[in-house]
Amino acid sequence: MTSGRERGQSDLIGVVLLLSLILMGSTAVVTLGATAISDTQDNSEIAAAEQSMTLFDSQAAQVALGDAAVQSLSFGTNEGTMDVRPNSGEISIIQLDCDNNGVNDDGNNVAGGADSDPLTTDDDAYILPPTTLGSVVYDGGSNELAYQGGGVWRKSDNGGSVMVSPPEFHYRGATLTLPIVLTRGSGAVSGPATARIRQTTEPTDVFPKAVEFPDRCWETGDPESFNNPVNDGTVIVRVESEYTDGWVDYFEARTDGDITQPSSNVAIVELKSLEQVGPFSMPGEGGSVTISGTEGHATKDFSITLRSPADDSARFANLQWSMYVDEGAKRMEIHARADGGDKDCSDGTTDYVVDLTVYYTPDRGDTYQGWHSDGVYDMVCEDFDDDGVEELQATLSFVDDEDSDTTFVDDENLNLGSGTDPKLEYVDKSGMDDLVHFNIEGGDVAPSTYMMDGGAGHNDWEPKSYEVNDGDTETVDRVLIHYFGEFEGEFDLTVDDKGSDTVNEGDSEGFVETGGGDRYVTFIHVTKNEIEVELD
Repeated sequence: MTSGRERGQSDLIGVVLLLSLILMGSTAVVTLGATAISDTQDNSEIAAAEQSMTLFDSQAAQVALGDAAVQSLSFGTNEGTMDVRPNSGEISIIQLDCDNNGVNDDGNNVAGGADSDPLTTDDDAYILPPTTLGSVVYDGGSNELAYQGGGVWRKSDNGGSVMVSPPEFHYRGATLTLPIVLTRGSGAVSGPATARIRQTTEPTDVFPKAVEFPDRCWETGDPESFNNPVNDGTVIVRVESEYTDGWVDYFEARTDGDITQPSSNVAIVELKSLEQVGPFSMPGEGGSVTISGTEGHATKDFSITLRSPADDSARFANLQWSMYVDEGAKRMEIHARADGGDKDCSDGTTDYVVDLTVYYTPDRGDTYQGWHSDGVYDMVCEDFDDDGVEELQATLSFVDDEDSDTTFVDDENLNLGSGTDPKLEYVDKSGMDDLVHFNIEGGDVAPSTYMMDGGAGHNDWEPKSYEVNDGDTETVDRVLIHYFGEFEGEFDLTVDDKGSDTVNEGDSEGFVETGGGDRYVTFIHVTKNEIEVELD
């Protein structure tokens, strides 16, 4: 039998155990709650810092690009530290193989990051020498935020970084626009901070710029100016930064270049052309194809295949179809017109051919150059939609200079005989009645003697003169390479299908390759934009 004293001891022990459990639970709740509150505070602090730094980015861009002389920003109640680091990070832009001899020597040292000076003695040139970026950094303990190069980056304790706000780096087609923001200044502050941003100098041009390339870039030894277009070698952008992972993510998302990260703090992008290099679907009536990288007569390949409306070769036999360019004062039209008698493909053959007309004006039609020839391309019969019925089809090979040596591959689908590229005659408006978009009637005058020029250093057949209506001819390749080269940057080739139904654009296609493809960027705008940041 248990005595009353023993029962009393058991009750006491139970109470002690219960109180211990309550105390332990309370301690755990307090500990976990404190940790959760601390994490929430940290996250809230980082979110507030990100918002402030993004706003700083916006105001710094206004100052750097000349839209405002001075800006001031309060960073509120952030508990971290902020400081200006004028010596952090570095950017350079390099043209590899600038003499375009196909040999980069050990230029790969640039990508490898092994050399402090990545240039070789005879193959490469700096467009922008290594230049310190500078940064403004907020250190929140577990995370770090930095404004650098016109962008905002976040780095965590594990060393990885991500982009918060993009830098001032724009790459479309074969055109690079890069206002490089250089951050200078001083100051370090704990807790709430105020930043004053001011422009120290006017933005300065890096490229194009009236200075000379090193002699080594040119086989003749004659130095050239830093001018657009850039047609030789490979252009790369090299960034050295604590936030390299973020830069790599940005390059991968916003460019079509080859991105490498040879070391933990180096990111490199070798720029390649984006849109419209390679095959494209034919846009419909009024639609456009964007072309870039043609400056300097750099078009390598351009062809289109036109197909007839479904089960209706009759309409295709009335083909009157153009692609035209209307850019400022410059206008151009490439017009294809059907010609022949036998549009019936029942026996698998046809005598239909395509006449071709090319029109160009540099001054809205006050003067123009006109080219035309009949029967330049053969039509063929083909069952391209697999319906058991053969339809008319026309493949127009305009340019086939894939190695850019101005020696053109003969097209098999010609009506001018084996071994002969299609040729156009230099004519006035009396021989250009086929155009469907631009009207050259009235006071427009074709010069009696036209000098085709502008390809020095790229085409050994320019300059060359042509007498109007005198039987002077030139190949389609050279005519289109020349006129495409007259348009800078990007331009739109727009479809004009007379009657809107002579071609089945949905089944038609094309292919274009310019100097902006593969390894070239052809149009560069780079400026240095320096700001000074003071913290207190």
